[in-house]
Amino acid sequence: MSRTRIKFLLLLGFLICLSPSALLAQEDYILGPGDKIRVSVIGEQDLTTEGIISPQGTFTFWVLGDIKVAGKSVAEFKNELTNLLGEKYIQNPVVKIDVLDYHSKEVVIQGAIKAPGSYFLDTNSTTILKLISKAGSVTSEVGTFAYIIRGYLNSGKSVKDAESQIANDTNRIEVNLKKLLLDGDLQEDKPVYGGDFVFISSVNSEELSRNYVWVEGAVKSPGKIPYQTGLTALSAVIQAGDFTEYASPNKAVLHRKNPDGTTTTIKLKLKNIRKGKKPDVPLQPGDRLTIPQSIF
Repeated sequence: MSRTRIKFLLLLGFLICLSPSALLAQEDYILGPGDKIRVSVIGEQDLTTEGIISPQGTFTFWVLGDIKVAGKSVAEFKNELTNLLGEKYIQNPVVKIDVLDYHSKEVVIQGAIKAPGSYFLDTNSTTILKLISKAGSVTSEVGTFAYIIRGYLNSGKSVKDAESQIANDTNRIEVNLKKLLLDGDLQEDKPVYGGDFVFISSVNSEELSRNYVWVEGAVKSPGKIPYQTGLTALSAVIQAGDFTEYASPNKAVLHRKNPDGTTTTIKLKLKNIRKGKKPDVPLQPGDRLTIPQSIF
């Protein structure tokens, strides 16, 4: 077994041991539509109620009817029920709430992972390392980076298109898997929340990406451009349809991956380059050029 694999398994084992049991309803767990819960009152067996929180975020309980619970923690809902029951119906009620099925916080993981697909969190958040463990670990073709798109599943866009959206999503979160899995650098163990899409790159996908550069932000046709010898920052912008009306060309940023997995950031004044005041900057395969939008 490789040193990478050993470190990975030891680190996962340590983190999983710290994880609370999925069978226990956590007091701070935020309830949401799709979660199945059981409400019981000690000494009042007839009031025990099981049900699924509705798409509208409500739960029906006894004479209290529909109660808005989505967005509340288990502890908050328990306190609310205790107060409502104590005001009119039961003296000093003791309420117990169990989450029977966690189904409101979906995440999707794809790419170089053994069991890609959809998973539901039993906590308010997880980490990418725990998610990788839940999905059966990475495959032997795993690349250097993983990417997280926050809230993608809540955007109404198709999961089938998510991978192709990574290059153009300026808010994506990048995880250096080499540092995380080989070096045990927990700073790379980024949080994952319900609604997130996670992509684990493969060696093949990274090899393919080296044949392109990416132009993103305030250009008319953002996306990847085939790399050719002699390609420069300004010519890449022109191939991407040129700047939009509200672009800030002199605040452009070039991100360049280094062989060790780190990223070099270079600030460019593309407006000055276009006017001939500064020399154009040659690009390298895999470069990512971001053109910010003016706030005015």
